[in-house]
Amino acid sequence: MSPSRIRHGIDLVHVPELRTLLRERTQFEERVFTEAERDYCNGFPDPAPHFAARFAAKEAALKALGLGLTPLGVDARLREVEVVRRGTAPTLALHGRSAREAARLGVDSTSVSLTHDGDHAMAAVILVSEEDA
Repeated sequence: MSPSRIRHGIDLVHVPELRTLLRERTQFEERVFTEAERDYCNGFPDPAPHFAARFAAKEAALKALGLGLTPLGVDARLREVEVVRRGTAPTLALHGRSAREAARLGVDSTSVSLTHDGDHAMAAVILVSEEDA
């Protein structure tokens, strides 16, 4: 078995703050979330915790990739990280610069864990690169 390299990112989001952003900044939802993410989250009576968990996953993935966000905050990189549902467990799909950086790092697989409870949502992302033997 060949050794692996693991990169990890984690993020915590305050749900009421994200709820305010969704309500007050009309373009925020479209700028940050893909159509599939919006459809999924808006299918719940209270979509804010679901959006918050996905926002946390996007930031956690960017941290794991070593990209982070610009000092200006929300930018196009957030839409490059997409939380997708295949079956019951969420997974990540990377696009654009995020996908190119993952390829450069030799990322072979991704894992994402989402949770939300009360005022907080959290995500943890693990990126695995199998090294050559």
